[in-house]
Amino acid sequence: MRSFQVVVLLTLAVALSAAAPVTGGAQTIVEIDDRIACPNCFIEAGPSMTLAAPADRFSFTSFPGINVARDRQGNYITAPVVGDALVAVFGPDGGYRASYGRIGRGPGEFASDYPLIVEVGEDDVLYAVDPVQVHTLAPLAASRLNQVRLPFQVTDVVALGDAIAVQATVRTEAGTITVQILRPDGTVETSIGATGADGEPLQPGMVRRVLGRSNDGTDFWSAHVLRYRMSRYGRDGEERTRIDRVSDWFPPRSTIEPGAPFQVPANPGVSGIHQDGDGLLWVVTTRAPRSFKPLGGGRASGSEMPLSSYMDMNRFLHTTVEVLDPVAGELVSSRDFDEFVQLVSTPGDDVFVFALRPDALGSFDCVVTPLKLRRE
Repeated sequence: MRSFQVVVLLTLAVALSAAAPVTGGAQTIVEIDDRIACPNCFIEAGPSMTLAAPADRFSFTSFPGINVARDRQGNYITAPVVGDALVAVFGPDGGYRASYGRIGRGPGEFASDYPLIVEVGEDDVLYAVDPVQVHTLAPLAASRLNQVRLPFQVTDVVALGDAIAVQATVRTEAGTITVQILRPDGTVETSIGATGADGEPLQPGMVRRVLGRSNDGTDFWSAHVLRYRMSRYGRDGEERTRIDRVSDWFPPRSTIEPGAPFQVPANPGVSGIHQDGDGLLWVVTTRAPRSFKPLGGGRASGSEMPLSSYMDMNRFLHTTVEVLDPVAGELVSSRDFDEFVQLVSTPGDDVFVFALRPDALGSFDCVVTPLKLRRE
């Protein structure tokens, strides 16, 4: 899915993390290098639209970072917002429509806003997932349908028919499981992606993955955050396809850098993945700006850095969007963005990204942009 947002900050000092699950043999293993298969193709950014947040009710902030979902009617759902609600709904024209939720311990209340992930399921039912609860909401967050508490913490979500796949770390005697498929009542249907049980403590980033919906809506993609490797899984847990993107600009890693991306340039990281109706994979990766300058003051760990909810993350993270053909095993096209761009989670074939841009009042505008693959 994304979103994150899809980069979820593990701490205020760490914007990117790593994952390295080991699975059984895949049916298809594909390596894709830097050769552009379609030199005349380019990624076109269409007209952008700003989501009109009412300033007297709530606003967008960079900490915690938001994520955006789009339903089948073209409405946009964002979370978390800061103000008198946590989940906000905007119409296809960007106009404000509704809002929902607050932090608390009662029915319909969220345990935390960090992270808070929204995802569109069947019939535009909304899943709003805080770290330990799944809230099932009517379309447009009109009402609460169900609320289930989970025995593990969730950091990413993708809808699979009447179920959801979540990125959640569960330790077992056999190893550490990284993805769970949940039924509507919150019980685990399938566990996928285990790391070895070698007795060594794992860093939080070692099991972080981002999830994306497949083009048929029944399978899903799971991508390493700091390793450009993606696997397509069935709901039964079978790994159907594995793609290794091999490039000098994205070296695989299994450790995180203290202070990144504020004190040291951020290494490239996968932040979102979406498969369109043609079967092409749109992969969003973050990277450090070429003009990176460290944030002054504070410790390298980030625990005492002067971070702000209104810090412009575009200073520290830029974005590369690539289109991959998993069948041909080719890189179709690539485009760089000089800002922190994230995927909009959508059940449709179209591709949308969003960015937070500082406004004149010291807050942020959430700007949504459609992307298309064009041929010159």
